[in-house]
Formats: sequence, structure tokens, C-alpha cells
Amino acid sequence: MTAFTGRDVVVEFAIAKEDVLPASLVYQRLGMMRGKEMKSSWDTADTTADMSPSFTKTSLVTFKSVEFSGDGVTYTEAAFNQQAFKVQAVSPSAATDNQPKVWLRMTDLSGSVWEGPFIVTEWSDSASYSESVTWSMNCSSNGNVTYTPA
Repeated sequence: MTAFTGRDVVVEFAIAKEDVLPASLVYQRLGMMRGKEMKSSWDTADTTADMSPSFTKTSLVTFKSVEFSGDGVTYTEAAFNQQAFKVQAVSPSAATDNQPKVWLRMTDLSGSVWEGPFIVTEWSDSASYSESVTWSMNCSSNGNVTYTPA
């Protein structure tokens, strides 16, 4: 397998509720991004008891949580779709019952894809005196997020 850089990973979004059919979505690329991170974790329930083997803890998984975080350089061109995403994050539309809901799709150069519904839990703009203006955001899964290897 060939290595690749993060700039080759594409993040796209669609403004929609979590109960839509993914095939019906029209995605827009979120442009001028720098960092892109998708993290999956499971909550567990302790199943250890007095007869657990070799005094070793045992567990079952209960719920999966997927977190996405990303950041980029602010650009004003509509082609980068930053304002459309920001409006949904900060002032959600009636199309999502005024909730900051989006679908995210992250595709890497190998063709592997993460896709699913998310809630935007944080949006931040940063305007340092002598640096470029940047933004960052965090999202939490709001339904089934899938990972499909290439």
C-alpha cells in the first residue's frame, strides 16, 4: 500500500437529518481544511463476577461513539463551502429542526470511507493578529457511522 498525506483526504458534508437515506444526499466538499480526525470508541459494561476466568475482568460493548474534528484556513470563496457549514453549525436551519445536524463523509486516497450523521458540537473562529484567520469544529455521531475499507 502506498502512503499518502492528509491533504489527500477529502471531507464532505450534507445538511440533513439523521434519518435520511444516505444515497439521497448531495454532498459538498468542505474546502481549505488542514486537520481531519475521525475517532471511534466503544462504551463497555463490566461483566466480571466471582467466577470470571483467572480473576480477569470481562466486558461487553454497549454503544459506539464516533467523533470528528477538523480545522482549516478561512476563505471567503463560496466554492469552499465554509460559510454553508458554519451557518448550519451556528444557526441551524429548519431543514434539521433547528438542530446543528449534518452528514459527514471522509474519503482517503485509498478509497476507504467514513460516512454517517453527526451533530456539530463546537465551532470556533480564530483571528490572531499576525496569522491567517482559521476555524475549527468538533462533531459527535448521531446515528450509525460506517467505515468502508477500499
